[in-house]
Amino acid sequence: MTARVIAVANRKGGVGKTTTVVNVAAELGGRGRRVLVVDLDTQGHASLGLGVVARPGELGAHGVFRDSGLELAGAIRATEIPGGSALPPEIDFEVHQSTNDPLRLARALAPLGEDFDDVLIDTSPAIDVTMVAALAAADRLLIPTQLQHLAYEGVNRFSKVLLKVATLLNRSLVDFAVVPIQMDMRVNLQRFVLAKLLGEFGRERIFRGIRTDVALAEAFGSRTAVRYYRPQSRGAADYAFLADDILAFWGPRGAGDQNRIASRSEPTAFSMPLCASSSR
Repeated sequence: MTARVIAVANRKGGVGKTTTVVNVAAELGGRGRRVLVVDLDTQGHASLGLGVVARPGELGAHGVFRDSGLELAGAIRATEIPGGSALPPEIDFEVHQSTNDPLRLARALAPLGEDFDDVLIDTSPAIDVTMVAALAAADRLLIPTQLQHLAYEGVNRFSKVLLKVATLLNRSLVDFAVVPIQMDMRVNLQRFVLAKLLGEFGRERIFRGIRTDVALAEAFGSRTAVRYYRPQSRGAADYAFLADDILAFWGPRGAGDQNRIASRSEPTAFSMPLCASSSR
């Protein structure tokens, strides 16, 4: 596996995970990188934002949670962005149908590593087997979050999940960064929460944030990235800066890209309750 794999995750919904996946993919693709978006949210919004419609009954990313021998290459589809491909979800997938093997996605993605420079995984907001599998397949993690008190507490709790997965399942998951979403530094609360995040995680783990911009929603409605929908907008500029941070802080490829599967651990007794925690 030579591609860098970046999971985009947060246990809270509505924080801009999918918007971040689509627009970071477009920025990296626009810089000549080969990008694969893996859509693990059964709503299929990341795929839709790239012009790919997931339909019932079609093979998709979730197939690996039912069939350990499934080859994903046949399910990959071209997108509307240069250099971009998408692995859409199976929109009729139910978590209870899946095997409780959090390393299955990592194994399924390994044969695709030579074909791409970057793999971006859009996750569901639930900490279920698919979320843990995304973390077990990744070597980097982006955590989009709003600058609010409850969102700050959510990031803190999620970072503890990250630590457990990195310790018990995936030693290649070497770094993460928080991405502030819907930023408005005129708001005192946002400045206060941003300062807390900087104090908690350090400046190198707080990437440049994304300001509120209606162009982001409009671009999504047009099934494309804001880079191509309205290139002069604040949203386009902010995601370009975010891509700069990804490449500057994490390099053109992630550390430990060679033999990444070998550095993952088989599931332990601890990891099984972690995967099923959303059902309680």
